[in-house]
Amino acid sequence: MGNLTNPEQWAAMERLRFVERCAFWRGVVNRQDLVGAYGLSATQATSDLQKFQELNPGALNYNLNKKRYEGSPSMRCTLHKPRIEEAIALCFGSGDAPSALTRPVTEPSGQETSGFVAGVELPLRTAAPDIQRAVFLGAIQKLRVQIEYTSMTGKKPGWRWIAPHAFGHNGYRWHVRAWCEQNEEFRDFVLSRIKAAHFPIHEAAVPVVDSEWNKWVTVKVIPGSGLSEDMQKGIITDYSMRSGKLIFEVRKAMLKYTLRHLGLPTGDTPIPPQLELLAIEE
Repeated sequence: MGNLTNPEQWAAMERLRFVERCAFWRGVVNRQDLVGAYGLSATQATSDLQKFQELNPGALNYNLNKKRYEGSPSMRCTLHKPRIEEAIALCFGSGDAPSALTRPVTEPSGQETSGFVAGVELPLRTAAPDIQRAVFLGAIQKLRVQIEYTSMTGKKPGWRWIAPHAFGHNGYRWHVRAWCEQNEEFRDFVLSRIKAAHFPIHEAAVPVVDSEWNKWVTVKVIPGSGLSEDMQKGIITDYSMRSGKLIFEVRKAMLKYTLRHLGLPTGDTPIPPQLELLAIEE
């Protein structure tokens, strides 16, 4: 395809990837798909389809009766790595937030217009934009930030000085990694628990390096020894383990969050539940 730093070449490659996604996930692709998605002429759409067939021979079969190209059963993607998320977005939504994850719309006939996909929609846990800005500027400009923070250790909310330097996401919420002047150590501060923050103006002077953030550890996971042989094989397939092991690297500061997601013990002192279920109503 030539030099992909050229905008026209890059756009052409994106259209070919679109053809590949449609053929792989929807099973069909035609000129009108390209015309509708990119505003192309019919001639250019035909040219793109021919170019794709040159790049990936045998991926498409032309159905003369239905006048459309169909993805062959043996089709393999060569222009991108397919993921189920892109299939959901392509067929039922747009971007990274498929509309199919929202509540289905019910027509007057009583039929739902979208009920193919469901997701867990958790409450949004975030901080006010001015708080996020203050903390973020503190991190990239190496400044101290005074914040009012609500701790879950039983202490009353209070003001403290922190020196933020990085951000982490535990799969549910964002936290800022920062030197806490009050405790004289690096800690994780959940953004949504910061009640207020002053605009940063003072330079930070952190006395030590955050070794837990800078250090990477290797995690090795195997199927549970208490599982049956068939279950262990299922776990190996589920996590794409190689030689019966899942091996990956993670920052030491993010290790406990990773282990919790995998349902593995973290060694932390048990924390009392922060929520309790009041009722489930139908």
